[in-house]
Amino acid sequence: MSFSAHRRKLLDETVPFLHRASHARSCALHVANKLGLAREAVIERVAQQSGVSLLQPENAAQLRAALAVLESMRQNS
Repeated sequence: MSFSAHRRKLLDETVPFLHRASHARSCALHVANKLGLAREAVIERVAQQSGVSLLQPENAAQLRAALAVLESMRQNS
């Protein structure tokens, strides 16, 4: 799946929350691959910039905040 496909699933509120969180981590993997970084480094950067742990997100608002950081990283590469 592509970043865009994972993004759609992350934003789809009919998908169970834990699956949406998994799609967020998949988005992080795509960004990591594009930037030549480890997935964990991208997850850490998301946490630093948004205050959201992609490993244990608490709600949909956090997923959207993390996605905004991932999209910014992806665009600014």
